[in-house]
Parts: sequence; C-alpha cells; structure tokens
Amino acid sequence: MKSVEQTNIKKLCNFYVSDIHLSVMLLPYINKEIDEDVEVTTIFEKLKKENFEKILDKLNVKNKQKILNINWFNNKVTEEKIEEILNNKINKNKKNTIIIGGDKKIISIVNKKIEDYLENNKTCNIKIIDCYNVEEVSSEMKSIVKDYDGILNTTSQIVNCG
Repeated sequence: MKSVEQTNIKKLCNFYVSDIHLSVMLLPYINKEIDEDVEVTTIFEKLKKENFEKILDKLNVKNKQKILNINWFNNKVTEEKIEEILNNKINKNKKNTIIIGGDKKIISIVNKKIEDYLENNKTCNIKIIDCYNVEEVSSEMKSIVKDYDGILNTTSQIVNCG
C-alpha cells in the first residue's frame, strides 16, 4: 500500500489454516485492541459463525460483548459494501484496525478501496491486517510477507518483517 500524506498506516499479514485457527489467533488480539480503545472493523469473505462463537465461548476475554458486536459475518463483499463499511466504521479520532479475510483477489480489492478512502481522509490512523488462507498461498508466503510491516502470529504477537 502506498503511503498517504498525514496518514499513519501499518500493514500486517496473518496466515491461517482454518476458521478455528483464525479465530484463536484474532480473538485475543482483538480483545487487546478493544482494551486500548481501538476501533476494530472486519471485512471477511467467509467466516463460519458457529466456529467463531465456539472459540469465543472457550476464551477468557473481558470484551466478549464488544467482540460479538463487531460485524464479523459480512460475507457479501462487494465494492459498494466495502465503501459503506469504510465510510461508516472508520473513526478519524481513534486508532482503527481493519481485519480483512478472503482470497487474494478480495484482499487486493479491499486494500485498493482502503487506499482510495485514505486519499480523501488523510488524517486517519489505521492498522490493516490481511489474513491469508495457507492452502491458497502456501507457495507465495515468502513473497507476500515482503509487502508487510509485520506478521500477526498465533500468539497474537506482531513479528516485524525485514
């Protein structure tokens, strides 16, 4: 993603093997973000609600209701829907985290829409986490990582790239 003037952008990637694995990685991280008063927005191509809720029930998180209130299951990802989410969910007065999940094409489309959004909203503070399914990108993981500032790993820690 190109740098946008007066915008603080950090790009992270994440690799997962199943919805359950993705949930286990993201939920503690999101809980921490909510503790730090970060606005969390998700754009997922597909995520099974029952798997997500099952993991959330087993985790000891204090922000369970706030996590459930995040629009996790917006599975109809269209360019218009992405624009609507960005216009309605990005808070210019707070730190924002946008978590994107789907195939490479969806991730690319969403990132392009975020770039377009930031061209007109230059004072945002945004962290973008692109979540890739390992089955789809296993042979490309090394090259994908080069395009990011860090990797969100299974322990919900950020590992810097480079």
